[in-house]
Formats: sequence, C-alpha cells, structure tokens
Amino acid sequence: MLDMIKIEKPNLGDVAKIKGLIDVFVKDKDILPRSSEDIAERIREFVVAKEKDNVVATSSLRLYYPYLAEIRTITVDKNYQGRNLGKRLVEFELSEAKALGVKQVFALTFKIDFFYKLGFSKIDKKELPLKKIWEDCINCPFFPDCKEESVLINV
Repeated sequence: MLDMIKIEKPNLGDVAKIKGLIDVFVKDKDILPRSSEDIAERIREFVVAKEKDNVVATSSLRLYYPYLAEIRTITVDKNYQGRNLGKRLVEFELSEAKALGVKQVFALTFKIDFFYKLGFSKIDKKELPLKKIWEDCINCPFFPDCKEESVLINV
C-alpha cells in the first residue's frame, strides 16, 4: 500500500537500516559503499521511504558550491520496487534542492531512462565538479573507466 509509505528525513536511529539497504545494492555494484559513520555524518543529506519503522528506500542530496547538487544513493528494497518510490524520492530531493537555492542537480547513473522520465538530460562527465571525482569516483571499482552516465536537470 503506497499511501502507508512515507517519504521523510531520517534520524540517527535509521543509520543501520539505511546502511543495510545500501549494502544490498553495493553487492550488485550499483552504488558505492557507505560506512555507518559516513551515513551518520551525512544524515541530513538523506531522505528515506518508510513503511512504519522499516526503511524501504533511500536517496541523498549532496550540495556543491555554487548552486549545484547531486542526487545519489538511490535504493529501493527489491520487495518495494515498481511502486514509484524512486520517483517520489527524487521529486522530494528536487523540491528540497529548489528550496535551498540550488539551480542544477546532477546524477551519475546506470539507470539513465529513469532519470530521462523525470526530465533530466544527458551531460558530459567532464562537466561534473572535480570535487566529485576526487571524493567519490576515485574509490569506484570502475574508475577511471566509468560505466555510469551523467545527467542534469535545472530546478
């Protein structure tokens, strides 16, 4: 029941649940690993979908200066896929980005069609902030031969 699933900001009590869901997608090499410490330190970046107290989907919004942000760490529990939770999370993140004064939001993804349906357009990875490359991409098992596509939307 979709209406019983709430999109909300998590708290520190959700860290283990967020990490558990992320770890499922790390095994499939869909996203980069995140430590519990990293999740806790960046808890304000996260948004979760919850059914009661169960975290069933995640995403996060990383801010870059000036006026740029990245949507990342999108996960949806396999038992909850096909219910538009990913879309709802991205829409929540885009709304939050706009409220913060962000002008553009990017993502690196293997699921480019998902982002196209939400209004994102493909961009060259060379347009991404160098900080992104040196903080995240350098730790990716595919670096420097990145298999993900870069997308961007104006908010």
